Amino acid sequence: MKRPFDAESVLSEVDWRSLTRQLSDALVDQAFFLKDKQGRFLMQNRRGCEYCKVAQESETLGKTDADYWSQERTASYLEGDQLVMRLGQPIINQLAPAPEESGSANLVLYSKFPVRDQEGNIIGVAGVHQEFEAAKANRSPFGKLFQAIRRIQEDFGTDLKITELASLCQLSHSQFVRRFQAALQMTPKEYLLRVRVRNACRLLESTGKTVSEIALDCGFYDHSHFSRAFRKQAGVSPSQYRNEHRGSYQAASSSGSVAE
Repeated sequence: MKRPFDAESVLSEVDWRSLTRQLSDALVDQAFFLKDKQGRFLMQNRRGCEYCKVAQESETLGKTDADYWSQERTASYLEGDQLVMRLGQPIINQLAPAPEESGSANLVLYSKFPVRDQEGNIIGVAGVHQEFEAAKANRSPFGKLFQAIRRIQEDFGTDLKITELASLCQLSHSQFVRRFQAALQMTPKEYLLRVRVRNACRLLESTGKTVSEIALDCGFYDHSHFSRAFRKQAGVSPSQYRNEHRGSYQAASSSGSVAE
């Protein structure tokens, strides 16, 4: 009797570190990074090294974003890193200031993912990013969707309508939803909800606003709706999250323990 194919046994023998290095260096237009929980670089590809203005990866190992970019930029990057590690969920295709001088108005489109050990414990964060204008080119799988992505990230606190977002992209409602889900692996509503909860986390950590005020600021129509959506993504209530993480964003930003 033929034995069933056991893919897991083959995968367990793979040299993932070597494979990751090779694959990341094949990303000509995208920077790749992997960091530990303290924000120290463990891996970077060639494009990432170019942003840091170094000749090779070894020059960045053990360093953090604070060694290369301004406090304002590193604080922005830290926010996403810490959120990914705390919630154990990725951030997919969002915009951030480019890792360049403070005066630069360039943006990058980035995604970040929690890194886990064999036991499932989160031990770091990995991600990729590329210049927004380059990613926006027609050859990108996102095509016209960038107008909607940017609108969601800038106006998440308003009453955004799917028909309005579709119109920005010059697509019908059904075309827009299909393309959006194919490109980002989630519906426009799910993406908007993630952006709202992410910003709510930031406000819970760094402001003294009430939970109800934060709910309204982030586009939720009432406290109950906010609490349900927040608990579904974060695994705890907004109040519990605040108690556990109050001031963590500000403390990490001022201490220099920063990451992109």
